Amino acid sequence: MQTLQRDADLQHKVDPFQKLVHKPEVQPVGLPLNIVPPVASTSVHGPGGGSVESLSQTFGGMFGEGHEQAPSAELAAAPAAKTKPGVYQGVTDLTGEYGGLAAGKRSGTQGVVLHRTNATTAARTLTDYKTRIRQGSSIGAQYLIDEKGATSLIAPVDSLVSHSKGFSDATVGVEVTGQAQHLDRSGRHGTLRDQVTGLNLSPEMKARLLGYDDKRLSSVLSSNGDNVYKDISGAQKRSVWNLSNHLASDYGLDLNSLSEHGAGESGANHYSRKTLPDFSAHEHINPKTLGEGEPMVEFLRARQQYPQLVAQAEQRLAALRASGGDPAQLARYEALVSKESSTLGSLNVDGTATEAQALKAEQQTGKPGEATAREQQRTDFYDHFYDRIGALKGAVK
Repeated sequence: MQTLQRDADLQHKVDPFQKLVHKPEVQPVGLPLNIVPPVASTSVHGPGGGSVESLSQTFGGMFGEGHEQAPSAELAAAPAAKTKPGVYQGVTDLTGEYGGLAAGKRSGTQGVVLHRTNATTAARTLTDYKTRIRQGSSIGAQYLIDEKGATSLIAPVDSLVSHSKGFSDATVGVEVTGQAQHLDRSGRHGTLRDQVTGLNLSPEMKARLLGYDDKRLSSVLSSNGDNVYKDISGAQKRSVWNLSNHLASDYGLDLNSLSEHGAGESGANHYSRKTLPDFSAHEHINPKTLGEGEPMVEFLRARQQYPQLVAQAEQRLAALRASGGDPAQLARYEALVSKESSTLGSLNVDGTATEAQALKAEQQTGKPGEATAREQQRTDFYDHFYDRIGALKGAVK
């Protein structure tokens, strides 16, 4: 969703292991944002989170021999405090100030639509919301994820807010702060292809754009006003994942039901109410700017692969040990499995009330401990998400 420009009708071949060992740690952003709904344990993974799939959507306490132990079952199972519908652990309730954006209640909830704000800060978007409320407009979204990854509930989660033409009365809208990048056709900054190559785009979308010949690429960009949205940050990825899991749990949605781009790159799939996926990028269902929601959909798809990739790496390691594999290769696999298994355990407790309390206690005392270490693992994972996923995929081929 573009905050500043709305349609009027909305009113109604490198060693994969090297990437895992030399990336600098990033300082934690803050408290975990959301709890991930539990799913059944398996023989390989402990209590987990994610979508309702089995092994491939399970976070587990997967710690190899001699590595850090997984958090206790009590910690992993700790429920998140929930003061009202849609307000999850770490989510700020702004409905008292911005609830006037709602135009009544929705008839039901069929899915979630993911948007971008086309503003660099959430403060600008909130200012726009206030203006719209004064004008009697309901254009907005139920949730806003800001530039640092903090999540706010703007209008009641069951309210009707105009965020997607034809689908607003059946979907929850989630806006993620970020401005579209405008490309320059003058040649001062290189060719359009060079400019696209230099952008931080989500990998699949970038590969698709660069796969077009120059004429087709120019046409696609022209039809989007030479604008394209870059990928979201690591902190925003984390919030999108956690919030999507909450909404999937509360409304019985399937995180595997994701929208796809159409041939025309903007609103070309022509989804109907009957065919609408559970989680959609705005430009996949309405004619909007390229990449307005696709980076989030692409991320959700890739994020669900992570637990299964870790499990496959563990299996590969076991096979190498059994076969007496090359010592150097074995060492790389051991480092890979140690890091990713430990991270998986940290993700398992992301957003739980107990984890938030433990982290806050360590921050207040100035004595970093296990909770701080887990937070650093989570932050590093999302900040280097596609590097981590790519290294795992390369390792299990």
